[in-house]
Amino acid sequence: MYLGLKEMCHEKLRYTLLSGVLLLIALVVFMLAGLANGLSNGNRQAVDAWQARIVYLNKNANQTMSASQLKLADQKKLSGKQIAPLASLSGTLRTTNNHLKTTASAFGTSRTSFLMPKLVSGHQINGKNQVLISADLKAAGYKLGQKVRIGTTKQTVKIVGTYGKSTYMIAPTLYTDIATMNRLKGAPITSGDQQTVNGFVTKESSFKNAKHGDLEKLSIATFINKLPGYSAEQLTLNTMIYFLFAIALAIIGIFMFVLTLQKQPLFGVLKVQGIGTGHILAALLTQSIAMALIGIVLGLGITVGLAQIMPAGLPFVVNWPQFGLYSLALLAASVVGALLSWRTVAKIDPAVAIG
Repeated sequence: MYLGLKEMCHEKLRYTLLSGVLLLIALVVFMLAGLANGLSNGNRQAVDAWQARIVYLNKNANQTMSASQLKLADQKKLSGKQIAPLASLSGTLRTTNNHLKTTASAFGTSRTSFLMPKLVSGHQINGKNQVLISADLKAAGYKLGQKVRIGTTKQTVKIVGTYGKSTYMIAPTLYTDIATMNRLKGAPITSGDQQTVNGFVTKESSFKNAKHGDLEKLSIATFINKLPGYSAEQLTLNTMIYFLFAIALAIIGIFMFVLTLQKQPLFGVLKVQGIGTGHILAALLTQSIAMALIGIVLGLGITVGLAQIMPAGLPFVVNWPQFGLYSLALLAASVVGALLSWRTVAKIDPAVAIG
């Protein structure tokens, strides 16, 4: 260990350059991880807030809520507690004078449903054509008491309450009741149990019997993974991160191998003096671990600093347990890369190396 650190202090430029390369790799890993977390959170934040376990959709909808069509009456086929109907609509939320326009995801459910968010201001829906908006929409300029439209419909609704930050498919959310949602969709039926919904969300439920028509039961994890583009997006970013681990291993391995070849005469002298292969490998490992730690710590610090100044619209989330795991993976890649030189060190013949 002492020999390795002593050499690093003597050859500052050489080891600083490699530490810089590892810093860049660590920085890219943490930035990609933060973006992956941000995109994941932006897609599923509203779903996580439901704290539900099961979703029922039409079995012909390919496990996608927007493609599912059911009726309120289908709820009679389910048994259990806290079963909430859910209808969805994606479109442009705009004020009546079109002064503000924002892409939003709207949800419709029963007024007493557990899906209804806890309010920060205003009141819960207690009449026709009322909506609740998230803090994201409030920050965009929408206000309590304001009348707005969604999509291409001419139907206006009134904002009566606001709740915390919430997004679904990256877009901010709003909530209303089933009847209002069907009016916004232009559905012919806006009352009774024949109204259309997209599905049912529950915390604990099951089918009453084997005859459950077109209903399909999904876990909340499956429902999230089936969100359009969600799985492909996460897989792409995670694959890039895994390749970076392999690149880090290759860089350390090549660097240490080249250094070992260059320092064969030195290692020969050390072996003549009675310093074994184990001590030499320990020095190489010390150097690789020290460089990796410098790169990881600086990479984490820069990532956290950048997260503080990033635009609010950029989806970026720091997940410390995940960052810790990735730091260990980078450290392990550095150790493995250094160990790739052990055979070269072990085969050094002092007489040949010294010449």
